Amino acid sequence: MAEEESVKVAVRMRLFNGREKNAGATRVVRMQQEDKGSKTFIVHPETGKENCFAFDFSFQSHSETEQGIGEYATQDTVFNSLGKPVLYCALEGRNVCLFAYGQTGAGKSFSMLGKADPPSLQGIIPRSCLEIFRLRDTERDDPLVKYQISIQVVEVYCEMINDLLEVRSKWPANGHKPRLTKDGYVVDTVTRPCGCYTDIEQAFTIADKNRSVGSHALNPESSRAHTIYTINYQRQKKTSVEAKQAETITAKINLVDLAGSERSESAGTTGQMLKEGNAINLSLTALGSTIKALSEGKRPNFRDSKLTLLLQGSMTNGKVIMIAAVSPASICYDESMSTLRFAERIKMVKIKAKKNVTQDPVAEIKKEMEEMRRVMQEEIDALKLAAEGKAVPPTEKALELQKLLEDQEETERQLREDFERQIAKLNSNDGDDAAIRAQMDAEYESELGPMIKVEEISVPHLRNLNEDSRLAETLTYAFKEGVTKIGRSNKSDPPDIEFNGMGIVRGHATITWDKEAGQCFIEGPPEAATTINGKQIEGKTEITHNFRVWLGNNYAFRFVFPGMEEKGEKFETTPDYLFAENEKAAEGMGNELGTRLSDALKKVEQARIIAADLEKQIAFEPRLVKNRVTDEDNVVVNVQLPHGVLVWPWEKFNLRLVEMVRIWQLWQTQIDKGEAFEEPEGDSPFEDFEPQLIGEADVWMASLGNMIENEQDAKINAQVGSQVGRIKLKISPLNDKGEQGPWGDENDEDDPFVDSPEELLGKEISFIVKIASIVFDVDLKEGATCKYEDVWVRYKLDNGDPTEHWSSCPQSEGNTFTPTYDWEKKHSLVVDREFIDSLSHRRIVFQVWGKLRSSNVPVKVAGTNQRKSVTRTADPRKRTLEDLNASLCSLKEGKPLPEGWTMVLGYRSPLGEFTDTRPGA
Repeated sequence: MAEEESVKVAVRMRLFNGREKNAGATRVVRMQQEDKGSKTFIVHPETGKENCFAFDFSFQSHSETEQGIGEYATQDTVFNSLGKPVLYCALEGRNVCLFAYGQTGAGKSFSMLGKADPPSLQGIIPRSCLEIFRLRDTERDDPLVKYQISIQVVEVYCEMINDLLEVRSKWPANGHKPRLTKDGYVVDTVTRPCGCYTDIEQAFTIADKNRSVGSHALNPESSRAHTIYTINYQRQKKTSVEAKQAETITAKINLVDLAGSERSESAGTTGQMLKEGNAINLSLTALGSTIKALSEGKRPNFRDSKLTLLLQGSMTNGKVIMIAAVSPASICYDESMSTLRFAERIKMVKIKAKKNVTQDPVAEIKKEMEEMRRVMQEEIDALKLAAEGKAVPPTEKALELQKLLEDQEETERQLREDFERQIAKLNSNDGDDAAIRAQMDAEYESELGPMIKVEEISVPHLRNLNEDSRLAETLTYAFKEGVTKIGRSNKSDPPDIEFNGMGIVRGHATITWDKEAGQCFIEGPPEAATTINGKQIEGKTEITHNFRVWLGNNYAFRFVFPGMEEKGEKFETTPDYLFAENEKAAEGMGNELGTRLSDALKKVEQARIIAADLEKQIAFEPRLVKNRVTDEDNVVVNVQLPHGVLVWPWEKFNLRLVEMVRIWQLWQTQIDKGEAFEEPEGDSPFEDFEPQLIGEADVWMASLGNMIENEQDAKINAQVGSQVGRIKLKISPLNDKGEQGPWGDENDEDDPFVDSPEELLGKEISFIVKIASIVFDVDLKEGATCKYEDVWVRYKLDNGDPTEHWSSCPQSEGNTFTPTYDWEKKHSLVVDREFIDSLSHRRIVFQVWGKLRSSNVPVKVAGTNQRKSVTRTADPRKRTLEDLNASLCSLKEGKPLPEGWTMVLGYRSPLGEFTDTRPGA
């Protein structure tokens, strides 16, 4: 019978990295072991408020000597606490799933995979696999025992499933399609047989090379793919050599390296409103919903994303462990808080784990086929119920049902093939597995190059750099004696080293290796982006050992010159991706800000390249804005579109850039094949008709400390730029009877006024927030109409509380300078000490949202009755404003205007310039 147990959750804190040290970051995380479980504490770097989280394990790997932050944890500590349960579960025949979650560089891979050398630094997966092979070797001479171990590695990126053990030229254009089995959904990807641990390491190397190639060819955002390593374990033991049946123990060990928890600015200051359906954040959103449903005992919808579809089997049958990797640094507080909250949710999930032990494998496979048919029928019945509208709205589910019914015949065929595959697997031997590995290795080497250690390369070469240390220096590009040409594919003059990524041109660079002189030089045309040690090259430039080389927008390398190391730069540690990035950071800025600006400039340049290649009418420009809540400098992107100028928060730009890259990749593939490019249907990342944050207005809450009404005509400040208008707001306290003022004289008994906030301590107070109206400033450059339409306002009482829902007024209809709402909402709260202490600096931030107007208002040309062709709205307030504008113009108009001038709340010259002074006055 299956045993139910909670997901085990561990948190691990790493050392400061170079970026954090350069930024002067302080430690904000500490840990504490309890008799049962542990606690992780994190302090807000500005307010000093400490949050506490309880987990099964808290591993402090930050400092061996610092006191008061928890006992130091080594790789041995982590393996003994988490790795051994993984191993024992697998040996018993239970599936195991290890989630690794945290921001890039937080230490996920180190806990899971570690370093190959020395052995003391190896992670959970290598140690577990080594132990499995060690146990296998103890029974190698037993004719009654047979082991089968294999590995699969896939990634989920932009809702596409890619096989990292398959050469990229064989990848399906739209990724692999999952198919249903009795244990959930799987994909038919390359399964590499493993005869020893070296074969596991080889698979990791191949997967890392494939990921590195993708990171270079696309952009750094490809690190936001989710990677799933699946190790399949099977042990068969017969009672005698002649026996046809055998006790069979099977298990799957899934290592899931989740992307996520990356830096995003506060929603209260950047106005982030991300679409839930965006491919890059869909997987994590769906995973969060799945975890929430499981923790509440509800049936989750695993179909919401490809990631949850593949994890269905692991999350419903098996032992699940999660390691949340956090940075100790103050500059990573937001990311660490996000990671800890995610980990807190997942620990509430309970999962049943049954043993996969059978006595007759063939009979069990047949039984599995029947079970699969039953599961598939359940899926169909559930979708039928949904299509009838009994569970959820039917439209999307009806289409899904129709597709599933169409695939039923195909699924039956797959079942038969799967049956044959499993029977063949039972009858395979070590020789068959070795032949399969040899064939795979031949394909890998033909596309990814020889599988040799970088230390064995004796000629000058480039090694790739990557922000993910596991992917760094996994690709090598050797130079030949004489001239080596680097560039985009070119049939008439093919390069020796071909790169087709962002910013690479034909004939991009030429490397000259003078073997006799022991020198290497690089040169390229002016239009080719090639930098050495952070500076663009000018003419022929010598490169020596350890030089950092950037080609195009994304290709970062370290130059290695075997035998000539003494002539190169000397470093205590080998220059890495972060070092190369810092060299390109903006001068005159702090290190952390400079690095962020450098990253912004690189990504914005990438977006420009894509827009130019795809002939899109869009322009990008990075900007720095001050976060009014945290006083931090935040990066935003000014976006010039045909219908106006927008400001995209950095996270929104990043998400759209991922979509742009995906489309660019399709364009590149079709162009290389000589085919006409057809852009995919659906929402385009190059268009934005979504609501935009127009600006924000602040209202301080100090008046509530005395229960006094506060009425404001507050300024609306834009993200980039100055005031854009004013908003009329009122906060009205209610008395014990729920009554609202105005009150009589100061002795009125109904007046809720108090002399001191201390009188409210422990009491519940109620008040009404009223949003009356907005008056936008008139911009002569925009003509006689407001540039915004469908405007609405939202706010939170505590802008720093991610769990509080937004309060929103209805949107105004159409386009007007003076949207009117007269909307109000009642709020109640219990006054505690924290509330009283925060009254002096606490404020409500009112966000004003709207869309850029879809068309210009008709502009009357002076001296004629003609109007420009436009769409006129039925908004009566807008028509009133237009009539008022016309009246004002008539009053000013004492005589006919000069030829070419137009009247619009002022005067526009023939050259398009605006003034409020009559020409010739």
